[in-house]
Amino acid sequence: MKNAETGQIMTSNNIKVHPRMKELYKFFKYNGKVMDIIDYDPEIMHIFSRDVLKKIINGDEGWEDMLPKGIPEIIKEEKLFTRKLLKSEDEDKVK
Repeated sequence: MKNAETGQIMTSNNIKVHPRMKELYKFFKYNGKVMDIIDYDPEIMHIFSRDVLKKIINGDEGWEDMLPKGIPEIIKEEKLFTRKLLKSEDEDKVK
């Protein structure tokens, strides 16, 4: 994760952990349950899936540019992440 304020890349070695959680965190890290992603593209570290999902659900523009090539087309064709909304709108029309 990239720290928005400092621009520093956060890793399992420099992340701040609450004092009460430190020993548990060390346990997980030592046992290989917490691992850093080493093959990543730093140019896209500002993109968060929750932001993309919000844009899709709200019908906002620009989410297509936040995804890999070809994925927006699949999402649109299959009406992914919008079925619940469409179903709710249809139910409202019936009432």
